Amino acid sequence: MNILDKETSKYLGSIIIHEGEIFNAHYNELIGLKAFYNIVIDEFDDRLELKYVVEPELVKTEQIIKYPFSVLKRKTAEIVSNYKEHRAQRPPLNLKLVVEPAFLENGEELNEIEYNLLCTMSDYNLVGDLYKFSPMLEYEITMALVSLRKKNALRVIKKRTA
Repeated sequence: MNILDKETSKYLGSIIIHEGEIFNAHYNELIGLKAFYNIVIDEFDDRLELKYVVEPELVKTEQIIKYPFSVLKRKTAEIVSNYKEHRAQRPPLNLKLVVEPAFLENGEELNEIEYNLLCTMSDYNLVGDLYKFSPMLEYEITMALVSLRKKNALRVIKKRTA
């Protein structure tokens, strides 16, 4: 199934389904579960209208998404719920962030999502890049950013203008 932008018909990605099970997904440079979850989130959000085109074809692909449909459906509902809960806290994409050296020196405890975000920040410090290149889901990035700001671990060094 191909996913297109409803307005422009631009190809955005695809979902590969075999015998009723979702095998794989591609979406805006993402692959696998993160791609599938982002398709569902974009469908529930009003940022973008998607159009689906079913094109039966023989595709050889490895099964990357290994959940049975019933489990995937439940997990997807949880992801969408968490996304809706945290989307209002999402910071502007043009903020440039750095980690406060004092925070690193203090050796404060980090949870898994905070640690994962800090790992991504070693390569990217623009908020938009964190959302684009992090292997984490969007709401997880938002949760980690909010949590790290509360711990005074992050500092905004500038707003990047377009």
